[in-house]
Amino acid sequence: MKNFSKKAFALAVTAALTVSMAACGSKDSSDNTSSSQTANSTAAVSTADTAQKKVSLVLSTNWGEGDSKYNYFYPKFQEFQNANKDSMDISFETYSTEDYKTKIKTQISSGNLPDAFTYWGGAMMNVMVEAGLLLDVDEYFKASQTVKRENFEPSSFSYYTAADGKTYGVPLESTRGVFLVNTEIFKQNGLTVPKTYDELKQVSKVLNDKGIIPIAMASSGGTPSEFFFSELYNQYNGAADELKNLTASRKFNTANAVKVAANIQDMINNKMFPKDTVANGGWAACLQLYTDKKAAMTYTYPWMFESIPEEIQKISEVVPIPKLPDADIDPAAIMSGFTVYGFEINKATFNDSEKHDAMIKLCDFLASDDLSINLSKSGMIPAKKVNVDMNGQKVIYQKMMAYAADKKLIQVHFSTMPSLDALNMFDSSLDELFIKALEPQAFVDKIQAVLDKNSK
Repeated sequence: MKNFSKKAFALAVTAALTVSMAACGSKDSSDNTSSSQTANSTAAVSTADTAQKKVSLVLSTNWGEGDSKYNYFYPKFQEFQNANKDSMDISFETYSTEDYKTKIKTQISSGNLPDAFTYWGGAMMNVMVEAGLLLDVDEYFKASQTVKRENFEPSSFSYYTAADGKTYGVPLESTRGVFLVNTEIFKQNGLTVPKTYDELKQVSKVLNDKGIIPIAMASSGGTPSEFFFSELYNQYNGAADELKNLTASRKFNTANAVKVAANIQDMINNKMFPKDTVANGGWAACLQLYTDKKAAMTYTYPWMFESIPEEIQKISEVVPIPKLPDADIDPAAIMSGFTVYGFEINKATFNDSEKHDAMIKLCDFLASDDLSINLSKSGMIPAKKVNVDMNGQKVIYQKMMAYAADKKLIQVHFSTMPSLDALNMFDSSLDELFIKALEPQAFVDKIQAVLDKNSK
């Protein structure tokens, strides 16, 4: 989902333990010598026992260098590792997002998942659930002395709840979709922020004449277009229920989906997006157009806030996406908001009596108030009920939270699509839709065909 640095790396964090054992010689007639040898022998056994009790665990994540959360996560992890160096060896593995997905997919096939790992829920998680690799996190909550299910927003667990009704992930990150406008560009060109589609068309014409891209929105691997699609989708009557029920109904082919696809192509016809929607696709490339002031508006998510310079944050405002011409619901009343990330627990490791206590301790760290509060500095909205000091947050984060205060939060296709195959088809088909290689109905039909095939 999040397209960050392609550099993959693995950083092993280990603590060295030096064991000094006294050699036992032949028994001496001296009581003092005998006592000394006995003491040394006892110390050796005790040290050996300590070494044997040291537990080795693997923690994997895509929060590596280049990810917005790395600088806030890694120092806290080092603190935890140092505090537990006498009892735990923790290998910390990080990968770029796409490499991480590939790595986990390979490990699923071999049944050799990391012991604890940050990951997505929904369709991304289901294959691991079906393989019986993940722990029902209620087992963790029962065992933990410090972290309980009620410490989190109740709705945040839905993303990690499978068809069997059990929950297989601990939610960490909630999120909100934001439509940003550069107020400086609008002021310089005598423009008013558009609220309707007709106003958006007029603004787009003026901006294009000035050589400014109206909206930094494109599609490469379905990002960030898939979230933009969902935001538009929720402007129609019945869309919220269709999204909520998508996992069970497996029905993507709706009149609302066709309407959104048609409106997106009309936006392309009116030159609202970059000419090359593939080259300018992906979270980073899309946002770069906006932060470089080459685009007047953009749609993004908090995990990209770290990439917005402070001077751009100050002249940016969060506003509603203009209402589509055939829409039913005022976009000023809604905002996408959902659980998007958390961590999962290797069932076999957790149930290993020798590693059980260490796993609880590691999970307690990942689910701690301290870590969630620190990660909020990257733009993350904690799924846990914690007190975040807004004064210490980025300007754009503060604006987002103020804007979200009175909004009805809506779901997106990413979190409700019932299968990974369908989600992948959704993403690749959006790329085709944005280059007009697919007509709206054909776009919808391609995704529905995968859902129909997987339901047989």
